[in-house]
Amino acid sequence: MAPWWGGGADPDPLVTLLVIILLVRFILWASLGTHVEGRLARPPPRKPKED
Repeated sequence: MAPWWGGGADPDPLVTLLVIILLVRFILWASLGTHVEGRLARPPPRKPKED
């Protein structure tokens, strides 16, 4: 039984590269978004005023 993506032939290298690039981009976008949200959610602690 042949796989659905090419009838047993090797996948096109350009398609493979595109899938890898999209996957890496998604992972980086998700981690960067989480990082930015975390920095915006909690402001840095302020130093107490010394009178």
